[in-house]
Amino acid sequence: MRKIALLMLLLGPFALAQPPQKTVKQFLKLSQSDTTSYLVKGVVSKVRSSTSGSFYLQDGTGTLLVYGLQDPARPGIGFGKMDIVQGDTLTVLGRFTLYGGSTKEMKDGRLIAKADGPDHDKSFMERLDQKPSFKGKQGPEAMKAFKEWCQSQVKTPADGATGRVWVRFVVGRNGRVQEVQIERSAAPSLNEEALRVVRSSPKWKPAKNDGTALRTNCSVAIDF
Repeated sequence: MRKIALLMLLLGPFALAQPPQKTVKQFLKLSQSDTTSYLVKGVVSKVRSSTSGSFYLQDGTGTLLVYGLQDPARPGIGFGKMDIVQGDTLTVLGRFTLYGGSTKEMKDGRLIAKADGPDHDKSFMERLDQKPSFKGKQGPEAMKAFKEWCQSQVKTPADGATGRVWVRFVVGRNGRVQEVQIERSAAPSLNEEALRVVRSSPKWKPAKNDGTALRTNCSVAIDF
């Protein structure tokens, strides 16, 4: 009862009683003229765009495209900050919309409830469809290949200093290495050489999710 009361409070004039609930199949059979808002519960099968709040919600009856999701409990909060990933169970509220005359969807729906799925235990890298790639290798293998490449480019400083330098960098959407910084320093001469080497990196293939290139944070240890 508390959840129902909270839902009514958040929705204000949107509802005088608990909204009716539909399966995905039932929702997709609605008419464009139906202006009733329905509850639909399912599992996020794929996040299409974290910018527009576009994702697919699936139950045992079908798959529904949800576009422009909002959280009435946190007005103005973008989808990216809702921490919704594949595998989460959501209850959403919205009206049936036919976009472009053919795409059946729920547009500008409201997030009513969320239960985290198993993918919340995964790191950002593990959730990616395509991890950043260096010389044809992805994930840990890409970082291993990059470290080997860095070691092959290192020049011994004139002062003969030895040690290990950790360098943090970003693989940009265009695949170029950017924002190179010292993460854990050693002697100044080693820091300078490590920065030089990482900045001279060949182009990578950027990480991707749903076909969209993403910036990714990486780090590498260079030994002298």
